[in-house]
Amino acid sequence: MFDEDDFELPDDLAAMADAAGAALAGMGEEFAAGAQIDAKTLQEHLIKASNAASDEDFQRSVSLAFGIAHDLKGQGSTFGYELVTQIAGQLCTLTRPQNNPSLEKMPAMSACAQALYDVLAGRIEGDGDAIGAQMRADLGIS
Repeated sequence: MFDEDDFELPDDLAAMADAAGAALAGMGEEFAAGAQIDAKTLQEHLIKASNAASDEDFQRSVSLAFGIAHDLKGQGSTFGYELVTQIAGQLCTLTRPQNNPSLEKMPAMSACAQALYDVLAGRIEGDGDAIGAQMRADLGIS
């Protein structure tokens, strides 16, 4: 509809967009600090799931882990942590209730949870470059 060469964002809107982008980028550290705590909580839910006395307890703990992974998946890229989004997406697939998570998948779930924590603790931004590529390969993320 619009030819890119003929369309220019008005200066006031461009300035607002730039300011919003800068504000989000500045919130990356705040995001990482809070998300690191969330990643630790996610790990704790998976430990509870591993030690669950019943299938109901297992599913409840995995469901709580899924909720955190889902939130991290949605927030990571917004704050400059694309690798968080990618790893959390893999963890969502593994823990999503409709995918019937099981104890057999626990090693993969735990590996993703640890990777999330490590990325956030190390403040590995973007896609993580070589470290991110190795993590994705280790976790089976294409």
